[in-house]
Amino acid sequence: MLHRPSWFYAGAIAGALSLPALPAEATVRAVAPPASTSPVSPAARTAQFLYVYNTGSPGLYSGEYARYSLPDLTLLEMTSATGVASPETFGKRSVGYFVDEAPASQGAYAIYLQPIASGTVAAVEQFSGVPCASTSLATGPTGNFYVVQYCSTDVLEFKPGPPKTGKSKQPIAVYTGGNLGGTVLPTYAAVDHHGNLYVGDNGGGITYFAAGSTTPAVIYPTGNSQAVTQIVVDSNDDVWSVHYADSTKYYFRNDTSCVPQPSGTVVRNEIVEHFSGGQLVQKLYSPPTTSSYYDSDGVSIAVDSAQRVYVGAIRPASPSVLLDYAPQSACPDLKTSLSLAQGALPQVAVDDAKRFYVTDYIDNTISSYQGGSVKVISKITQATGIVNIESAAVSP
Repeated sequence: MLHRPSWFYAGAIAGALSLPALPAEATVRAVAPPASTSPVSPAARTAQFLYVYNTGSPGLYSGEYARYSLPDLTLLEMTSATGVASPETFGKRSVGYFVDEAPASQGAYAIYLQPIASGTVAAVEQFSGVPCASTSLATGPTGNFYVVQYCSTDVLEFKPGPPKTGKSKQPIAVYTGGNLGGTVLPTYAAVDHHGNLYVGDNGGGITYFAAGSTTPAVIYPTGNSQAVTQIVVDSNDDVWSVHYADSTKYYFRNDTSCVPQPSGTVVRNEIVEHFSGGQLVQKLYSPPTTSSYYDSDGVSIAVDSAQRVYVGAIRPASPSVLLDYAPQSACPDLKTSLSLAQGALPQVAVDDAKRFYVTDYIDNTISSYQGGSVKVISKITQATGIVNIESAAVSP
């Protein structure tokens, strides 16, 4: 049996996911495209695409990567995977890459490319040699891959291209230390435009590795929450991390105050950390615990070019939310935030036009919105067999 790491946030809905072993070689199947509830003229489409990873249903459907046009969300392409593949990242030419199981003859895992094509497309293996399943894959400015290994305390760096001998590829660098070690394991990684590596862990901490160095620096210690669930790099080269449950509580003077005050009576949770140049520069907070929008367990984050921040959050026995933070604000604007179904597990992404995209695990939908508003541009239900949305990303 294949098991997701115990911290994995989908477990908040159905417990830790336990998936049966699936065929190592990806298969492809024809799928009917979903119809959009709000058609958008093809002329209005952008050169960017939304990529959504679905883990599928054990015993019924394999995992799938779906590529959609923006902002109308027309299904363009499908690539099959297993239910333990990584979220997608992008290379220099905006093509998508992911980590998935390698063929049985190779063993372990491999890096795959999703070609930009139409219809049902097979993934193209780049190289094998990844020891185990990966909860995060990142690319750097040189095109190198950084693979989180939850089965160890390591992030492995690989050069692109096939191995010369045809055998499993060996990493060129191993990143560990700092927060990482013992029971503290990496969960997510991101590389900024200068090649600096940020690694989140299952204790809510962030370890930083300057470009060209494997020497760790703790820029946010563990113990402030559970796992870091996503890290993103914005167009200004700032870095943002969001984390799961048990986050630090802060007190505020009243419901409208966004400046912590130890003697205050209103409670908010820290939910996001903002870094610049390898230094913590800002903390973002949840709605007050008394608010109907209060959710403290962050599962996704997206930041537009103006540094407007969107956070998908959940909390057991409560509706999920999509929180909207105006640029420079540390507290969400609830007038432009969204309340979603309980267990929606919202994954969020933004495009260059500052539109944002939100997924819903429960009803299997994806919606596009005008940035900073609740105005829906388009909403689609994914095709039969494309189910259990786990991550979403917009190509550069």
